[in-house]
Amino acid sequence: MKGGAAVQSIVVIDKIQILLNKIFAYSNLAESKGQGICPNIFIRQQDIIENLVILQRMGVNDEIFVMGLFLVDRLTAKNKFYLNRRNIYNLLMTAIILSLKMYDDNQIVQNIYPIIFETNREVLNKMEKKFLKLIQYQLYVKTEDFFNYRARLLKLKE
Repeated sequence: MKGGAAVQSIVVIDKIQILLNKIFAYSNLAESKGQGICPNIFIRQQDIIENLVILQRMGVNDEIFVMGLFLVDRLTAKNKFYLNRRNIYNLLMTAIILSLKMYDDNQIVQNIYPIIFETNREVLNKMEKKFLKLIQYQLYVKTEDFFNYRARLLKLKE
């Protein structure tokens, strides 16, 4: 069964890569049309995926990644907020941290901060507070909603 879980986690990360491809392509299209975004912040897709793999090796399971994406979707839906290559990293990683705190009773969270963020804890706390405010403190996700979302994610195609 463990092998199946590992394969499933890789599949989720692969699907996240597909989702990031779409976000980055849309972002590049918007920028090419002059719908500018701050030009001096560049996050590579590969950096995001590499950090997800590091988190996975530290014991973060794919449900936390899915939950993080769900929370980012919740934020965008509630605030008419668009994802792009400038904001997806901080939003996704903040959502993953919040998901870990909410759903995974593990001390791993303390070890994750310095790996995925190159900033101090005070800035991270501000990011978490802002994220929570934007989702109106609604971290809870119904089981049915989670599994429906996960199924949609796993069906993503290039």
